[in-house]
Formats: sequence, C-alpha cells, structure tokens
Amino acid sequence: MAHQISEVSGRAEIAYAGETPWHGLGVKVDGLQTAADMLRHAGLEWGVGLQQVCRQDGRPVDGFRFTVREDCDVVLGVVTEHYQLIQNTQAAEVMDALVTEGGAHAEVAGALEAGQRCWMLAHIPADFEVAAGDEVRPYILMAWGHDGKHGLAAKLTPIRVVCNNTLTAALGRKWSSTADVYVRHHRNASVRIEEARRAMGLIRKKVAATQAVYTQLASTAIDATAYFSRVFQAPERTPGVGDDKYDEKLARWTAHQQRLLELYASGQGSDLPGVRGTAWAAYNSVTEWVDHHYPLLQSGKVSEARTASVLFGRYAELKGRALAEALVLAGGRTHE
Repeated sequence: MAHQISEVSGRAEIAYAGETPWHGLGVKVDGLQTAADMLRHAGLEWGVGLQQVCRQDGRPVDGFRFTVREDCDVVLGVVTEHYQLIQNTQAAEVMDALVTEGGAHAEVAGALEAGQRCWMLAHIPADFEVAAGDEVRPYILMAWGHDGKHGLAAKLTPIRVVCNNTLTAALGRKWSSTADVYVRHHRNASVRIEEARRAMGLIRKKVAATQAVYTQLASTAIDATAYFSRVFQAPERTPGVGDDKYDEKLARWTAHQQRLLELYASGQGSDLPGVRGTAWAAYNSVTEWVDHHYPLLQSGKVSEARTASVLFGRYAELKGRALAEALVLAGGRTHE
C-alpha cells in the first residue's frame, strides 16, 4: 500500500467535517461531530484485543502478547504483559472531555497503516485574532497507538483560518516528548486518562500563551532571507563527494529559498494589514509550504504519506524549529 491511510476494512478509514487541514482526503460528513460520532463515520468503532505470542512450534512466549484488531484479526504490534489496552472508544471519551463536556467539536478522525495509529482533531471554542482579520482557531490533535510503541497523546494545534495552516509543531516522531498530554499503556492507564481529562485547564492557558507569542511575531519586522536560511540550512561540501553533487544540492536549496521568499511576499494572508514584512508572515511562509506545497507530488496529487509526516513525522518537528527561529529573530524566547 503506497499511502498510510488504513483500508483493511475495505474503505479508507478517515472522515472529516467542515474545513480541515487534511487536504480534502477522506469521507466528508455534515457538520461538526461528537468524538464518538466521528469515530463511527471514520469506521473506527473496532476494538483491539490481546493474543498469546507463540513460536513456530506452537510453544507460547512468556511475557509477550500480540495486539490484534478484532474486526479483521490483523496483528498491530507486540507488547509486554504489563500493557493495558486503550480502545478507540476510550480515546473518543478523552477527546470529548478535553475539549468540553459533550458537544460537537470533532472535525477529523482516521487511522494509519492497518490501525496501528489513530488520530482525531477537534476544535477548542477559544478563537483569537493575531492581527485585524487574521483569525486563529485552536484545535486539539489527539493520537493513540495500538502498535506497542505509542500511547495516547494530545497536542494543541492552532490553525490559521485565512490559509488553513497548522501552526506550531504537531506530534513529532516521539509523541511522549512533543505532546501536551501523554498517557502510557500501563496498568494504571485508566487513572491517567482521568488525569488527562483534567489537563484542559493547562491547555487553555497554553492557548493564551500562544496568542501572545503570535502577536509578538506580528509586531516584529524580520529579515526573511536570514530567517529561511536558519530554518533550512544551506548544504555543506562533503569531503570525497564531487562538486556536481554539491552543486545539485545547492541549486535545490536555492530554489527552495526562492519559493519561500515568494510565499513571504504573496502567500495566503500575507496581504492582511499588520502581517506583511513581519516574523508572523515569515513563519507562516514555512507552515504554508509544509502544509500545502510539500504534500503535493509532481503529478499534482496529494501524497498521504507526506501529509501524515506533517502531523506525525519530521515535518511536524520542522514547524517547531520554524517557530523557535522566528522567536529568536524577533527577540523573544523559544516557545515551549
């Protein structure tokens, strides 16, 4: 399978409502949903069970279990005997508790690979403006794994309405270090989930801090050329590698820098009052490229594997570096 969206049930297991940052992939549903309803629309109501790990001769392997998707008997991972399952329906309950007690706020839900990783995006009703007419909507991105490598993670992920850019880092490759809330698959996972439900107060405080950081960027002029060179560093000559290889890398880097400068000058939202020429505009040039240009293949089609990287891979981490560098050049502290 060339992409990462789960299709083991015979359908693409992803659904969305309204405008989403998932580039139009998936099944569109009418109106915002509760987390439980969005699970149903995405086809994620299946459960996960544990099965004994055995050798080829049938002898059991002590201390280890398979996590198995129960609707189609697909093995998702190998775990220890201390592992406690977190079902998709439990994750939906946590999402509803994180956003608000009940209510329809979920906009996207889906599964990757064969269901090894699942995620959901829900709107927090705490919108704010960075500059006049430049609205940001805060979201919670929540992801959970059944592969034995990932727990349940939740991360504040603001979205700039004018261009649908996802701002700040989402979840990088190591969820436990990039999440605002993280729950491991331990025997006390249910207790920790209760703690996660009480974490919304901290996340709302982070929304306020994020607004202050973005406002600072919008009030600061910046040298865009220097900024883009810091975020995407120029290639260096490698001993033993011919000049032709170096020249090819340098040409690609130069073209990429030029594209970022074009987005800085005329990207979506760059013409809004109080935006042009600022660190906010430069930062959004990077997020626009990551969200809307990097996922496109030469054929013009959206790469689902690349899109997944924007939320869960190295390009999620790139946005974090882009924000940190913008703050450095704007004279502020790195935003955690």
